[in-house]
Parts: sequence; C-alpha cells; structure tokens
Amino acid sequence: MVRIMPCMVELLIALKRSLTLILFLPLGAYIMANAQDPCQFGGDDAAEGLVKTLTQEKSCSAAVAKLHACAWGSSADTQFASLVVEKCEKTFFDKLSPTGRERYEEEMQLCAYEFARQQGTMYMSAAALCQADVAADFSANPDKASRPLSRASFDCGKAQTPLEKAICSDIRLGKADIVLSRVYANALKGDDQTGKPALVLSEKEWLKGLPATCGVTDKPLSQKSLNCLRIAFELRFTALDSGGDEDNDDHVAADVSDAGPRASFDCESPSTALEIVICADAELGQTDIRLAEAYHKAGTAMGAAQHKDLIESERKWLHFVNESCPLGAIGGIPPVMTRACVRQAFETRIGQLLQCPKKGSSEQVSCLNDFQLFEK
Repeated sequence: MVRIMPCMVELLIALKRSLTLILFLPLGAYIMANAQDPCQFGGDDAAEGLVKTLTQEKSCSAAVAKLHACAWGSSADTQFASLVVEKCEKTFFDKLSPTGRERYEEEMQLCAYEFARQQGTMYMSAAALCQADVAADFSANPDKASRPLSRASFDCGKAQTPLEKAICSDIRLGKADIVLSRVYANALKGDDQTGKPALVLSEKEWLKGLPATCGVTDKPLSQKSLNCLRIAFELRFTALDSGGDEDNDDHVAADVSDAGPRASFDCESPSTALEIVICADAELGQTDIRLAEAYHKAGTAMGAAQHKDLIESERKWLHFVNESCPLGAIGGIPPVMTRACVRQAFETRIGQLLQCPKKGSSEQVSCLNDFQLFEK
C-alpha cells in the first residue's frame, strides 16, 4: 500500500495553527490542554509520534480506532492510514484468492471514487480513512472476500423502473449508485436529525427529476444518457458528502455536453499506481484525456515514419513520471504533492506533444525526449 510522507505544506500549516494557540492562550492552559489530549497535531514530531503509535498498536481494530481518534483531517492522513491498512492486511491479504483480492481492490477504489470530485485535503483524509475501514472490515469478516460486489445498491433481478434497469445495465453507473446509496445512508444517520425529513424529500425530488434530465425511457439508453446519469449520481453524492442536499439538475444539464469517461483508460479497473492517482482526481482524469488527445494529434502530425519514435518517447516519459512523482502503490489515496506533481507533468507533456511536431523533422524527437516536470 501507499507509503508517502505527508506533504510538508500541510505540516507547516498545522504547525502554524499550533503556534497560534501558544501565542493566544495562557501558557499553563495550553500545556494542560495538550497534556489531557492523547493526540498531537501538527509538526514533524507529532507526525512521527502518531506513526510510532499506529505501528505499535497490537491489533488492526485498535490501530483503526486510534487513526479515527487522532486523524489530522488533512492529506497527512494518507500516510497514517497506509500504516493501518498494512497492519490490517497482514491478517488476511495473503489468504485471499484472486477473486477475493479483486473484491478487496474494488472496495478500496470505491473510497477513492466517492471523493474524486472533491477539492481540499480534508477529503483526501476522508478517502484514506475510508480505505482503512475497508481493510479493517475485511480483517474482521474474512468471508466478505467471497461475496461478489453488487451490480447496484439494490437487487438487479428485481429491477422494474427504466431508471433501475439503466443502473443495472452499466457497471460504471452501478458503482455510482452503490456509492450514492452509502453516502445517503450515512447522511440519514448524521448528527443533525432535524434535517432528516428535508433530506428525504430532497432525495425523492432529485430521483423524480432524473428521467427527464437525462432522457431515461423504456428503450435502451444511449451512452450520452448513461453518462448523464453517472454524472448526476457523482454530483449528488459529492454534494451530500459536502453537507449539501440541493438539487443538481442545473449542474447536470450543463455537464451533459461534456459527458464522457473519467480518464483515457478504464477507471473501473486501474492497474498501475499512476492510474490510481489519475482516477482519484476528477480534474486530473480530464487532464489525462487531453493528454491522450494531444498524443494522437502528435502522431498524425509526425507521420508514419516517426511513429515508432513517438511511441518510444511516450514510454520513456511515463517512466520519467513514475520516477519523478511520489506515486506510492496501488490502493492508496494520493496526497497533494503527488497530485500536483502528476498534474504539472501532464500539462508540460501536453505542451510538448502540441509544439514539438511543428519543429523540423530532425528536431522533433529530441524535443519530445527533453523530459521536464515544469515548462521551461
């Protein structure tokens, strides 16, 4: 799993917060508050202390409980959660069958999918804690690995309405439905029960408006309609995770024209650490699509004579990105530093693929092979 040190920017922000407390609270009160708090936040010493505590916990369940109690609520938790996941995996991962591992990885990726459209490090923390909970669940319930992942949040054998049939007809839409169902259930269990009736009404109204918004009928749906539904579901669970329950019809209608895949490859089964990073960030996924388009244009501009050179350059560039950016391993939630590194590398490469083919034929390959994370 991922083993990445937390972004130093996050640590500095947390440390600044701690220093602010020292400046504005009486020294005695500050010392007493920290003496009573078993969790320390901000700064390298605090991070190392939590890493040591999590590593020394004797059980998976104890480590998960400590993680939730002491989570920083920032991208630093991606490192802390990876330690907990590793501890939990020692109790079950080697015993999983190939099908069981696939089942486990699917659940881990649903955590990343849930927060892919969110902005802010607190959601990276939420995704990382979600993965720690998944690992703990598989550790406590070994038989879970033998259960197939449902095609939707309901029994597809009993699908009756056009919307239910649409959900069961598309694996991507089915996973979006599963995530939305879980997020909605958690929202109903929230602390503010006074807002529960309004949330239930909002959900009913949202579901009622979906068929008209995305053109759902009894006939087999077009890919455009399926994409519209997927985006609607993504926007809905993103809004619920953010604490909102507003109707998303306007946003969906605006996004339908741009409806498409999450990346240039299938995000339902990412196979490399780089693909994991891309699929965990909706904006980065769209950048990956632009990169693929730029690569195609470069191939057309350079012609068949240099096609092999272009392929070899792209292969070397991918190796350069993997070596230059702290990607970690499959299954983890990429922190701020990783996302920023990959995003900048992709933007720079897009510029190369668009500009280098315009040079003379003798300069094109050397231009493409001048790998940089940042534009010169």
